[in-house]
Amino acid sequence: MVARRTASGPLGDVGVEATAAGLRRVRLPGGRAVGDGQTEAGTAAEHAAAAAAQIAAYLTGDRVAFELALDWSAVEETHRRVLETLCEIAPYGTTVTYGELGEQALVDDPREVGVFMARNPLPLVVPCHRVVASDGLGGFGGGIELKRRLLELEGILPPRLDLGDL
Repeated sequence: MVARRTASGPLGDVGVEATAAGLRRVRLPGGRAVGDGQTEAGTAAEHAAAAAAQIAAYLTGDRVAFELALDWSAVEETHRRVLETLCEIAPYGTTVTYGELGEQALVDDPREVGVFMARNPLPLVVPCHRVVASDGLGGFGGGIELKRRLLELEGILPPRLDLGDL
């Protein structure tokens, strides 16, 4: 059974899907909608509700770390190792390059690390937005503007002035 919820925040709506094992998928704003489905009680619904609440708090700057059970069942072993390494070496407010992450996770090619980040089923919770290129921001599945805004939220990049319509 899969439970779905939506976390609303200043950057848009983030969808979450959870199973009895834990959070399985996070859908970034602008992506395919998840919707609030399955209002059943049970462990999957509890995981979905917890994930939605924690993500909403993160997006408003009220949370810097997630305390969630994760369902890794659909993630291949090497991919999981890279994602878990990312969580260990890039806490809130820090970044790591593709090459540095690859070195720590025993993946030789930084481009392969980039592919793993692009296929991250748990963005925000597993913070692929904190992985940057050695010469700039690099890419992000939610788009470069969302990546920039997340890095501003975490204080990695200085906030930009809103000059309105010029």
